[in-house]
Amino acid sequence: MIEEALRQAVAARKKDHIALARHSKRPEKNDFDKIFLVRPTLPETAPNPENSECDFFGFRIAAPFFINAMTGGIEEGDSINRSLCKVSEESQIPMAFGSASLVELNPDALGGFIEARKLTNQPVLVNINANTDIKTVKLLIKSLDPIALQIHVNAVQELVMPEGNKDWMWKEKIESIRNAAGIPVIVKEVGFGFDVASIMALAEMGIEAVDVSGKGGTNFCDIENCRREKGDFSYLSECGFSTVQSLLNARFAHELLSLPEKEGISLPDVIASGGVRNPLDVLKSLALGAKWVGISGAFLSTLLGSGEDALMEEIKEWKEQFSGLISLYGQTSTDSCKDIAWICDEELESYARQMARLVSPGEV
Repeated sequence: MIEEALRQAVAARKKDHIALARHSKRPEKNDFDKIFLVRPTLPETAPNPENSECDFFGFRIAAPFFINAMTGGIEEGDSINRSLCKVSEESQIPMAFGSASLVELNPDALGGFIEARKLTNQPVLVNINANTDIKTVKLLIKSLDPIALQIHVNAVQELVMPEGNKDWMWKEKIESIRNAAGIPVIVKEVGFGFDVASIMALAEMGIEAVDVSGKGGTNFCDIENCRREKGDFSYLSECGFSTVQSLLNARFAHELLSLPEKEGISLPDVIASGGVRNPLDVLKSLALGAKWVGISGAFLSTLLGSGEDALMEEIKEWKEQFSGLISLYGQTSTDSCKDIAWICDEELESYARQMARLVSPGEV
């Protein structure tokens, strides 16, 4: 009876998330607008679709962005995932399933993920929470053949969530999952960003990638606050770091990991997500040090509002525009985009200086 009640509660929560995400308002402006890329007037390049191609955990993909985790495990979520997998296959970009941790409570939910997985030959990511047991992790990896495993960490969301899990003792659990997974592990926030110390802690564990998922897009504090019958957490709406701030935090972490006492410890690959609205935001993310970029809200809005064909057309347009942008800024590959010079506005520059003082006192 208790397990059935839990299954029903999880299913109801996922339905709420889809409904509220469909109607949630994402800010028109965010910190990507505070970044200015230096464009060469004489770029000496020509657009070429092949310049947008890159490696994704050893798999060649058409562009450095992918469909990030959204939903799954309930009828409406499974339908969304089937559509997203079709779009993934057509567009030749990766696809991340939403959290599959509920398979631990409801093994029948695995079927929906399996049916969606059959619709794409592109790499997929499987998403779980840090409390998922190892047996379920191995079952998901065996059944869905992901190229990497996403572990989401979401303390702010869990605090505001009416039925949230307040056990945030995650480091040992993440390390245990990584040791058992046998595939690369990505640790992912859900819209509140990453600080320097947490990035370094994951680096010391040997985690392969960090998805910073900063504020600026879908806000799960607002979504969970709407689900509450009492107690207002709206004051946490701006909690955390933006995606751009998180990317700057990763740059500071890289500097600290370069110190002699950190020899042998490497910065995980950095994935930018949260508030990515267009191909220029993708390019800015790469210039700031991201290797790949995940998009959820923008693509989900198109899918739910206009359908699969419209999303396929949108991603096709993003790929074409991104290829042009690489060339416009004088680059010939996604790897070289990190060499694009950039400047930021005074507010963001002030943040960067203060953060540098915090993590490297006396050196700034």
